[in-house]
Amino acid sequence: MFNLETLAQTTAPLSRINLSAGLNEFPAGLYRFADSLEILDLSGNQLTDLPADLHRFKKLKRLFLTSNKFSHIPAVLSLCPALVMVSFKGNKLTDFAEACLPEQLEWLILTDNQLTALPNDFGRYKKLRKVAMAGNQLASLPDSMQQCRELGLLRLSLNQFESFPDWLFELPKLAWLALGANPACPVPEAVAITAHSLSDYQLFEKLGEGASGVIYQARFAQEPELVALKQFKGWITSDGCPKDEMNNYLNAGQHPNLIAVKAKLKDCDLPGLVMDLVPASFSVLGQPPSFDTCTRDTFTQGQNLTLLQLKQLAEQVVSVMAHLHQQQITHGDLYAHNMLVNEEQQLYLGDFGAATALHALPQKQQQLFCALEVRAFGYWLLDMQSLLSARESEEFEQIFTAVVQLCIQQKVSSRPEFRQLQALLHGL
Repeated sequence: MFNLETLAQTTAPLSRINLSAGLNEFPAGLYRFADSLEILDLSGNQLTDLPADLHRFKKLKRLFLTSNKFSHIPAVLSLCPALVMVSFKGNKLTDFAEACLPEQLEWLILTDNQLTALPNDFGRYKKLRKVAMAGNQLASLPDSMQQCRELGLLRLSLNQFESFPDWLFELPKLAWLALGANPACPVPEAVAITAHSLSDYQLFEKLGEGASGVIYQARFAQEPELVALKQFKGWITSDGCPKDEMNNYLNAGQHPNLIAVKAKLKDCDLPGLVMDLVPASFSVLGQPPSFDTCTRDTFTQGQNLTLLQLKQLAEQVVSVMAHLHQQQITHGDLYAHNMLVNEEQQLYLGDFGAATALHALPQKQQQLFCALEVRAFGYWLLDMQSLLSARESEEFEQIFTAVVQLCIQQKVSSRPEFRQLQALLHGL
């Protein structure tokens, strides 16, 4: 993190600058780095506009304007020759004009704004791979968006959609979709479950933190057993709505690859869940996507799997996904970074922040939505292949290629269901 004073004293070229200093206007001093700057993070300021000559930053690839005061997307961004990622998360956007973004854009974050419409020419952004628009006031999508055929991840939760167009579920590369907390996707009230006050628990160490909440090790009253307590952070996340997340998780019911819920919190400003404590022998299977991988997971150096271990994990993923779809719930975030595994290849699928309740959608859309997740599983298999030895990766090609091709084929309606994949994997 820089401040204006240290930047003024810096003579070396910089490729990345983070600057949060209560700025009301774009600092002219940044132009000294116009030939080198690739990532500019001006989050947490008071900016409302950008200079008309911002395109002087010829190498600028990623621009973060999170938590500022923009009400519109400045048209100068369309002139930035290298820009592939923009974030206006947590601003006051009401205006998204036509042709205001560069056509090479791949990653667009507009979460938590006040947009009521997208421009009719949205389809001009044909290279988009990742779009986050949860927490706006959108009620429709422009038909031109059908041209965004590279789109892999889309977040439309917590908007005002009363229906969705069929073409949305037919986008050939879409694999991670979240539509929760819209009138079109109401979550059935969860089954009754024990409710405790937060004050009934002793909180110990923080076990983890995700987009939607923080998980603590905890103990109820005087009981000896330790549990995991998840406190949600707010009413909106990058994926959707914590209240829906909680109810979808409760509605998912019991399955060997889901962490069992013991209670929910009451008398709290925000919802919370109490779950079984996963043993310390479990660790996260993957790491979230990077700037470069965009929609695909990353892995720690030296991480590896055998082909047998991969098959064991794959059978569990397919089993739990078949269970969720049977409960009319999509997960929306089927990734290795949302899975916990131990050395015996036991697996838990977590993080329901992007889950969607399907029961109110038309039957055809329900089926296609589930088929989108099958593509996510195909990507997951390919990601797992990267952890195999060279010899076993060749074996993977021989054994799994047909399954992968079935999962990622571009015609969404031709993909198998997870229950069919269970039989296919069992027969390998």
